[in-house]
Amino acid sequence: MSARLELAGVVKTYDDQRVLDRAWLLVKPGEAVGLIGANGAGKTTMLRIAAGLVVPDAGLARVLKAEGRISVRYFGGERTLPPAVSRRRWARWFGVADRDRRLLGRLSRGSRQLFGLQMTLTRGDADVILLDEPWEGLDPNGAAWLTTRVDEWRRRGAALLISSHRLHDLSSACTRFVLLQ
Repeated sequence: MSARLELAGVVKTYDDQRVLDRAWLLVKPGEAVGLIGANGAGKTTMLRIAAGLVVPDAGLARVLKAEGRISVRYFGGERTLPPAVSRRRWARWFGVADRDRRLLGRLSRGSRQLFGLQMTLTRGDADVILLDEPWEGLDPNGAAWLTTRVDEWRRRGAALLISSHRLHDLSSACTRFVLLQ
């Protein structure tokens, strides 16, 4: 089957620092691609461009689907959750019942990370899933839950692009890897 996510010749520069220099990537349905690289290699920038949150200076990023509406899910990590919103309210936006009224900012880092991932990966359908360092802060049970969910989404035909510094996390969930230097 053809690609679901395509990045072609993507260039992105911040100030005078070129972060991505003609980056190319295809992710097919049912594929989980692990994006590996050091800090500053452009992993987060590539994910944000793929999600449509950042506009590349050159090249293109597109999500392809044969027919119907395209669904993309992006989770940029626990730091992207609004600290002054309650778990209950945030969950309601995702159609999930949650009785916990604690503010997201009052949860531990690992609890925020797992909660955000649960909201992103638990319900509905998606064609493309983009996860930025999703194993960060998770305990072993949370990491196992995430690995299982990635596998489930992949088997359902989603195209996944997942960044991490830790190859051992990606190796348990991804079908191939891309190294950014």
